[in-house]
Amino acid sequence: MGILNLKNTTANKFIKNELKADSSDKEFEVKIIKRVGVLAELSLIQTYDFTKRLSKGLNLEPEDLKVCLFDQAGKDTAPEFYQYCSEKDFGLFGKIKSEALNKFVSRDFDLLVNYCDPKLLFPKVIMLRSAAKMRAGFENEVNFFNDIAINVPGNDIDGFNRELIKYLQILKLIK
Repeated sequence: MGILNLKNTTANKFIKNELKADSSDKEFEVKIIKRVGVLAELSLIQTYDFTKRLSKGLNLEPEDLKVCLFDQAGKDTAPEFYQYCSEKDFGLFGKIKSEALNKFVSRDFDLLVNYCDPKLLFPKVIMLRSAAKMRAGFENEVNFFNDIAINVPGNDIDGFNRELIKYLQILKLIK
C-alpha cells in the first residue's frame, strides 16, 4: 500500500468518524453573514472567476470573502491573491500540515461555501475541520454534512449562487 493510498484511506476513516459524531441538532449562531470562506477547485477559478458576483450577491466587501483553491494535481499554479492547497498539505487521518491551510480552516467564517467536486476527498476534510458556523455546497448523498445543500444541474456556478443567495435571504442571513 503506497503512502498516498494510506493517506486517502485514513482521511476516509476521519470523514466517516466525523459524520457519525456530527449532531444533526445543530443550532446556528449566525445572525447575519459578514465573513465568507470559499473552497473551490483551481481549475474552476482559472476558467471562471465567480467571486466578484458572489461577494456582490451577498453584499460583502471583497476583503470579507476569503478563497482557498484546491488543486488535485498539486502543480502550485494558483494566482497569487488566492490561497492554495493540495493533497500534499494533508497527513494521515486528514491532519492538516500546512500553516496557511490551518489558518484558513480555523477562521471564524459565518459561511463556508464548497464549490469542489463532491467526489474529492480532501475538500471534504477541509469542510469538516473548518470552524465555520455554517457550511454550504452541492447536494450529494455523501455531503450530508452541509447545512445548506443545493441541487443544480451540472456545475452551474451562477445557478448555485442564485439559489444560495435566495435561501440566505429567506433565512434573513443577508441584507
